Amino acid sequence: MKRILWIVFGIALITFIAFKAINTLKNKEEARTLVTGGAAIAVELGHPTTSAITDRITHTGTIAAQSEVTLYSKVPGKLIQNLVRMSDVVSPGQVVALIDRDEVGFEFSRFEVKSSAAGSIARVLLNPGAVVNTNSPLFSVVDVDTVKAVVAVPEDRIRLVTIGHPATVTTQAYPDQLFAGRVANISPVANPVSRTVDVEVRVFNPRRLLKPGMFAQAELVLSRRPALLVPLSAVTEREGKRTVFVTVDSTVSARSITTGSLVADSIEITSGLVPSDRIVVSGTQRLNDGDRIAPVK
Repeated sequence: MKRILWIVFGIALITFIAFKAINTLKNKEEARTLVTGGAAIAVELGHPTTSAITDRITHTGTIAAQSEVTLYSKVPGKLIQNLVRMSDVVSPGQVVALIDRDEVGFEFSRFEVKSSAAGSIARVLLNPGAVVNTNSPLFSVVDVDTVKAVVAVPEDRIRLVTIGHPATVTTQAYPDQLFAGRVANISPVANPVSRTVDVEVRVFNPRRLLKPGMFAQAELVLSRRPALLVPLSAVTEREGKRTVFVTVDSTVSARSITTGSLVADSIEITSGLVPSDRIVVSGTQRLNDGDRIAPVK
């Protein structure tokens, strides 16, 4: 009888110990769940990548001729014939108009007005029959084989621009076409009203598609350098700071970062991460510091 009682007592004791152990494990799991914020959260993981990026600034402006010359008659008289029309190409020394300079009692040969520059006739300013003198403009000649895009760069960014920087020019007239150029001149003065500095980007224009007066947008290439990048989806805001979540075993740690340039759907990290860090790249909005995660592929 005593033996049976001891057996029953032993079974009861073992059952009690097992129950306590299970209950303790359950409590620990519940405590862990409370600490880590609930069930594991499904996220995608990745690493920062190193890539060469190009620093650029983009500003608007106007296309201008490389040079523009106004032609005048050297003698007074009457304009009797224009020998060129708008858009005609002229060369230095080419006769462009004839002036009748006859005076009462005198007879002069017709005076030939000659171009002093190479280029295209942009404007015909007087018609035959007009009385001219030495300060009457007859034609405007422009050189458009090379043009310049004059853009206004804010004064706080002009320090980034130097002569020789490559640039790309686009226009509303040819939105799908890029025109390559380089910074040729930087104005020595700033506009006191707009607080900008004029920058000239020289562009070769052999097909003469770019015309003076066109609206233009110039993208200036400042530098090319290596950078640490992460997807934009990896960056979130926590307490007013830009933050990424770095994995620590099966949990995450919130880490403050500083950012730089945007590159397509990525952003440059200037401090706070190294290439070997494993970070959450998708699902950050649901995370808090210390949360358990379940990586998905």
